[in-house]
Amino acid sequence: MHPKTSTRPIATRPATDALIGSLLAHFPDLSALPRQRLIQVAENGDYREMNAGERLFSPDDPCGGFPLLLEGSVRVVRETVHGKRIALYTVHAGELCIVSSESLFAAPSLIASGYAETPVKLLSLSPQSVDNLLADEPAFRRFFFGLISTRLADLALTVEAVAFLKLDQRLAALLVEKGPRVALTHQALADHLGVAREMVSRVMRGFAEHGWIAQSREAIEVRDIAALDRLAQEGGSGAL
Repeated sequence: MHPKTSTRPIATRPATDALIGSLLAHFPDLSALPRQRLIQVAENGDYREMNAGERLFSPDDPCGGFPLLLEGSVRVVRETVHGKRIALYTVHAGELCIVSSESLFAAPSLIASGYAETPVKLLSLSPQSVDNLLADEPAFRRFFFGLISTRLADLALTVEAVAFLKLDQRLAALLVEKGPRVALTHQALADHLGVAREMVSRVMRGFAEHGWIAQSREAIEVRDIAALDRLAQEGGSGAL
């Protein structure tokens, strides 16, 4: 089933104090901003809520602002014209989506799409608001570039995994991350890793033969998380 395109529903906006509290809970570095600045951020930002499966942004539909994720998780994927996907990273509350931050530039050219893995809540700052904060608030500059640095490091690890790790290692790492009960189909796992479903099914059979997982129609049960974690770190299962 393909994720739904976002209908951009209008959510009930929380009170300013509640929104500031949520911002500081997930982005504690913002506590260094003056109180009046925090009020401006909370009141002027575009608050949105999205359902699981909805698309938040794509190359043809950029998000239009700098998003601060307050709840849920967003999977960022690179999609080809042939319908293949590779997951670049997952954004959780309190983290930065470096792809969608391209909206801060005059002529954004997104290379990926973002889909809500769970229900999400976010506050999006306009490019002008970010420009003003960067110019006027040293604390915001440290916060902003610190987030970018962290996300670039994560993206470098993703590139390393795609380039150097075998599929069994990458799949083991994904099962460890999502386990112990993984309610994903082989196709969904393949989409996440950017490979064919048949390749995933082959590796999963090997994992099952080792007794590391048990598969059913409803979910994949991780039975030996330690073994999968060792494989993810070291390789050499012979599952391929």
